[in-house]
Amino acid sequence: MFYTFASYLRLMLPFMYLIGTWRLSDWRNWKKFYPTILFIISVDFFISNLMHEYPLWTFHGALIIPNHTIADFMITFTGFPQIILIYLSRYPYHSKWYRQVVYIAIWVILEVIIESVFMFTNLISYHHGWNFGWSCLVWVFMFIGLRLHHTKPMWAWTLCFICTAFLILHFHIPITKFR
Repeated sequence: MFYTFASYLRLMLPFMYLIGTWRLSDWRNWKKFYPTILFIISVDFFISNLMHEYPLWTFHGALIIPNHTIADFMITFTGFPQIILIYLSRYPYHSKWYRQVVYIAIWVILEVIIESVFMFTNLISYHHGWNFGWSCLVWVFMFIGLRLHHTKPMWAWTLCFICTAFLILHFHIPITKFR
């Protein structure tokens, strides 16, 4: 039963994000968030290519989503743009630092809950030393990176490359064996 719920949740998330985007974001000014949307799509494609032969996590098929690649494309093209629109248009830019930390934490917790549902229903699995804790840390860095990219893109790219270098070294991703 929980597996069926999670399978439908994977299909419903884009629609839920769409409703959230329509109600909660500044979607009329989507162009000011467009560079950050392209940033996250680029980073996702880079990571997907980097880990193609040596995956740290794998999305499993369910219902009409047959495999990892389709699930990743759905997240990349239907989830991330909407998340960014809501996240950045509601971000408390001029608030004190602790309010910004709480805002980021709320988003991280939301995405961690969603991923935990997928993990408990075996719609995602972890490999080569990766685990749920690492995924939680990635969500933290992702939301910090999105905020950073929106105001200081070069710093966000720097953070991204540092994190990628860490992933390659820590998880022994065999980049010398790529085609």
